[in-house]
Amino acid sequence: MANGLSPLEGRSFIVGRAGHVLVRGTTVSNQHAEIKFEKGRILLRDLNSTNGLFMVTDQGRKRFRQSYVTPNQVIYLGTEKTSVQDLLDIIYSLTL
Repeated sequence: MANGLSPLEGRSFIVGRAGHVLVRGTTVSNQHAEIKFEKGRILLRDLNSTNGLFMVTDQGRKRFRQSYVTPNQVIYLGTEKTSVQDLLDIIYSLTL
């Protein structure tokens, strides 16, 4: 995975209704989260959104402020369900 991310190393993208990665929904803030590529890993960070950032775990939805995530991780921005891979697909299309 690190090789696939290397061209994005050190870069970050804003996710939200008015970010680089557009996610529409009434519970998504304009600048809801940041996805950053560092040391071959993907860091997802809440940008003080109104309705929170959640990941799906074995125990259900868990709110978090920031965490390293994997492409197959299911997340919620407010109540909008997506996956990290869906966000990556948009980012890759922006950087081609």
